[in-house]
Amino acid sequence: MEAEPTYIAFAGARRVGEGAIEDVLRVLKQRFDRDRSDLVLVFDVESGQQVDFDLRGTLDEVLDRETRRLRRGPGRPKLGVTSREVTLLPRHWDWLEQQRSGASAALRRLVEQALKFRPDAERARRIRTALGAFLSAMAGDRPGYEEASRALFAGDLATFEAFARRWPKDIREHALARAHAADVAQKASLADLAPPEVLVGQLYGLVWSEGDEAAIDRLVASRYVIHSDPGDPWDGQTLSRDGYVRRLRYSRSAFPDLRFTVHDCVAAGGRVAVRWSAQGTHAGELPGLPPTRRRLTFAGQTIYELRDGRVAGHWQVIDRLGFIQDAQGQST
Repeated sequence: MEAEPTYIAFAGARRVGEGAIEDVLRVLKQRFDRDRSDLVLVFDVESGQQVDFDLRGTLDEVLDRETRRLRRGPGRPKLGVTSREVTLLPRHWDWLEQQRSGASAALRRLVEQALKFRPDAERARRIRTALGAFLSAMAGDRPGYEEASRALFAGDLATFEAFARRWPKDIREHALARAHAADVAQKASLADLAPPEVLVGQLYGLVWSEGDEAAIDRLVASRYVIHSDPGDPWDGQTLSRDGYVRRLRYSRSAFPDLRFTVHDCVAAGGRVAVRWSAQGTHAGELPGLPPTRRRLTFAGQTIYELRDGRVAGHWQVIDRLGFIQDAQGQST
């Protein structure tokens, strides 16, 4: 099921509304009734395209008319494929003509297969294209626009951020939020193509050290089995991704600044063995151990199971005795 479209509205450089169409229309209608000459630009966040609304009539009439129009769309596009619409070599046309379902259906299947192969890369491209359209309208005359645009499409987030900092606050915040979303999607696509040891490294770096819950969808399988992890509250359980999020939050609520270091990482036969250490300030409750506010270090060894390009479970041993002694200020 596709997510509900979201919109963002600007009066000059100031954001005046954002969210679902009903929320934005209410804001626009109030401004329109106060001053019909008020100029507000509205953008579809996913496409970056400007959207115009007919704000005449009562609020209920506007909501009914415009929501139905947007959800219905502009109409059904013309179907079919001709040589003047798609440029292919003769052998390509010969192959298409031999497909039982016809050229159009065959092309649709090929496109769908491409999208399924690297959906995150396609999403990163769409976000950047949409943001580029938004910036053309809202920041085209701003300092650093051209440099920022080049950095955006090159995937250079740091350079993009450096130039975007010179723009008005609301334009800058929206631009940075969308650029970060594209960066997350791009990392997801790289994770799909990454070797197993890189995939596990990203699990430690993005999820456990940075607390990036969004990365779980692309790094962790839909069923994550904890085969053996003595002392872990989830030992022996099979977690959904939501369950994995709860496990992450549990750990990071106890150690908000938790950081992992991978010392050794070896992949073989669909499994990855890792020797790691971690540090963090013990600021939250653990079973039988109230917060100590001490910066603790602990270590362990984990064998991860991979399936279909995702981490699907682990076996783990942690030096829990050393951890408790460290928390209580005892020498080992």
